[in-house]
Amino acid sequence: MPISLEALEPAPAGFDACASCAYRIAGTPAICFACTVDGGAASDGLVCDVCGQVVDERGSCPNTVCGFDDRYFSRLYTVSGRAEEMWSAIYRYKYGDERDLAEVLGRILVGFLEDNREELAGYDLITTGAIYVGPRAQRLWDYLQVIVEAARRDGPGWPFVPGLIAKSGPTGRFLGISPAERQRIAEGELRAALSVPEPERVVGRRILVFDDVYSEGFSLREMARVLRAAGAAEVAGLVFARRKGG
Repeated sequence: MPISLEALEPAPAGFDACASCAYRIAGTPAICFACTVDGGAASDGLVCDVCGQVVDERGSCPNTVCGFDDRYFSRLYTVSGRAEEMWSAIYRYKYGDERDLAEVLGRILVGFLEDNREELAGYDLITTGAIYVGPRAQRLWDYLQVIVEAARRDGPGWPFVPGLIAKSGPTGRFLGISPAERQRIAEGELRAALSVPEPERVVGRRILVFDDVYSEGFSLREMARVLRAAGAAEVAGLVFARRKGG
């Protein structure tokens, strides 16, 4: 979705300065996506075939799950290489009071889909990562679904079907803990909490699971696992950024 940001008057404020941008409300996927990826660093080294992260001298990916034989998902698509700026916006949206950033994030999501239409149009469904919002939840709103609802308005042709994966209760938070602890929570309480309530909707389908950040891949692995068990033909991930500890 190419667009010349220099040709816009007024110019966009720059990603992560969305609050002061003239296009925060009146923007389009072309503008917001271009602003997000503008100036992002391109890798000039070898990258992981699964997630696109730069690998070490032995060819190993720093994201643990990419090396698993029982990964269950085929690959990960990442919207922006500007991980820290992207995480700052996501953090303000999820944990701060800037819920109207959902509109910007929705446009960024659609912009990425359109920019990669030739490849991503091959997926049958785009669903959201499972978030529990019941009476025991710490967060009483589904922040991924709100982004997808915004994306639907700007990209109605894309097969957004949020909520294909259900989560029956709260599980331990991944923020700020070690990879070993993340794996323990994912393979224990998260695995036990996930289900696909309507498996007939996923049987034989290629599915993209949308989430905010990919850190090690443990959550995506569990969601892909439950979708594949329900009959999905393929599961891939789609995130705004790759970030350790996110």
